Amino acid sequence: MLGSHLIRTVVILACLSTSVVLKASDNKPSSKPSFDYDVARSHEIKPHRDMIPLSGVHPGFNQLRLVITVSPAGDVIGAEASGNEDAVKFWPLLQDEVRQWKFIPFEQNGNPVTAEIEEYLDLVPPERLPKTHVDPPVLRPDSKISVSLRRSGCFGTCPSYIVTINRDRILFEGDFSVVAAGKHIAPVDAIGFQKLAKRFVAADFYSMAPEYRASVTDNPTYILSIDIDGYPKQVEDYVGSWEGMPAVITELENEVDAFAKTNRWIEGSDGLVKTLQAERFNFQSLEAQTLLKQAANRGQSETVRELVAAGVPLDPLPAPQAKKSNLPARSATVGLLTSASHDLKTLQALLDVGASRNDQNDKDLALAGAAGSGSVEAARALVTYGANPNADLSKLTVTESGGGMTIEGQGAGSVLIYAAGSGNPDMVKEILRYHPNLEARDHDGKTAMFAAGDYRNSDIDGARVECVRLLAQAGANVNARDKDGNAPLHEIFLTDVEEELLKLGADVNARNKDGDTPIFTNVDNDSISLFIEHGADLAIRNNKGQTVVGSAGESGPSREEALRKALQKMVQH
Repeated sequence: MLGSHLIRTVVILACLSTSVVLKASDNKPSSKPSFDYDVARSHEIKPHRDMIPLSGVHPGFNQLRLVITVSPAGDVIGAEASGNEDAVKFWPLLQDEVRQWKFIPFEQNGNPVTAEIEEYLDLVPPERLPKTHVDPPVLRPDSKISVSLRRSGCFGTCPSYIVTINRDRILFEGDFSVVAAGKHIAPVDAIGFQKLAKRFVAADFYSMAPEYRASVTDNPTYILSIDIDGYPKQVEDYVGSWEGMPAVITELENEVDAFAKTNRWIEGSDGLVKTLQAERFNFQSLEAQTLLKQAANRGQSETVRELVAAGVPLDPLPAPQAKKSNLPARSATVGLLTSASHDLKTLQALLDVGASRNDQNDKDLALAGAAGSGSVEAARALVTYGANPNADLSKLTVTESGGGMTIEGQGAGSVLIYAAGSGNPDMVKEILRYHPNLEARDHDGKTAMFAAGDYRNSDIDGARVECVRLLAQAGANVNARDKDGNAPLHEIFLTDVEEELLKLGADVNARNKDGDTPIFTNVDNDSISLFIEHGADLAIRNNKGQTVVGSAGESGPSREEALRKALQKMVQH
């Protein structure tokens, strides 16, 4: 038997392409606590450039993904870069600057830790400064001035709004992906506004090109304008940095936001409630309740407390029937607790005032949200509050929002699926205490065993292996099948998790509805050797009549090369 298997392997090896491709960096979990890009940005200490103009950079997408190791003191002690060849070749010129970056220390359980963070550097062409100077209007103390910034939505969750500033007021008009949708006003600092206008003049704004547009799609458009005594000037920025747009345009955009404090309306940050009170906002309205949910969703715990204190109703208000509303559809379908479920402090603020005490669905969906975020404390607080850890969530509707769109769908079959998906073994242990249905399924027929192997950037090394082990010890089936007949081994692409599944009895030759075994479908190239070592049958043909060689050919040269090396290794041993 061994001889015939070896001959078949040599034949397969000879059929494979010998092309060589560059291997991208593996997205494998780290042994250090990891923090994603949004968290990393909030810890940045200026000066910190995330966009760098360099001679030799061509217009277009030239981005480096950085994996940075930060000491407990906030110093950069290691940095690696990945990206396309055109971007990576500039990394030697940038390493010294990156190593000078400083961060507010990252903490775990209240203690500073050595952390691994994700950052990005955008490399752009040198600035295309104005060739012809245009004299700006004379800026007098009594000049009539108006400044505005419009930011559009994008394919994603970019905030869409317009902010307009004159000597009388600040007007914010929020559209999508903002906490405070609709029109809102705030007083203006006249002296500060005069200084802002002077910045436009000093930056030679009137000499800039009317637009800087890159040839890409699905990005936000920024329109910055100023009018001084009837002399208007507008600049349209559509990923303008890729086309040499002077950096001062981006600086002015950010200065307008900073002066107007738009973040209070966009994110619901400090000062929002005070501003709303000054404009005589109706805190008893559906708009106010929607605003409360949006602030809760962003983890703005203090703003949530202030809104509740201002009288925002905790019981659901009916959505308007007759006229069209610009309120996010999410507001009518998502409960208060569910909105806050991923942030313990914000969730506790709502639990303290009895939010949704009689709304079992909101409590159960919030528990699923807490489980999915891996917050054991939040999950415990919700169970104590009355959430059911054995609720059948497939009977409930889950609402997800992004990019101005709201998508509703069937919930996963159990809280355990969300807990497993978090990648936190303690979260899995917590839900297993309630003896849940281990084989409950989501709308794709996947069980918690599938979810345990889903990768996230924040994963800690070995955590998902432990989640899989805990589920198996509780009796979960490592060979469960989804609607397409796939077992977890067909889809999970973390090599250490695949190895654990095999140790636990996963069938390396399980066939899905297309006749494919895991070695056909698993996108982890490192799994090929692992599956062969555990007895993957290379002679199996799928429903198309293909062997794994033919299937690899359809997956591209990277897959072919990985299979070739795995078979070569087998022959050598």
